[in-house]
Amino acid sequence: MPEKRYMSVTTMAETYDLSKNFIRGHIKAGNLTAISISANPAKPIYRITRQDADDFMQYLASEAERAEHKLLTA
Repeated sequence: MPEKRYMSVTTMAETYDLSKNFIRGHIKAGNLTAISISANPAKPIYRITRQDADDFMQYLASEAERAEHKLLTA
């Protein structure tokens, strides 16, 4: 079965073992690219590409490395 082009916040949360609120927060902060398929802008229904999810996980890893380096050199 071919891989779906977009995943929901729930699917991403389950796939990467993250909370849905954590993902939504990073979407709102602009750290994770997503589109909303909702007709109501007040209640977005986000979809994320696999590539954007992978890029976000690399972003998190680099942020963790940066924080660790900062702690070790402080």
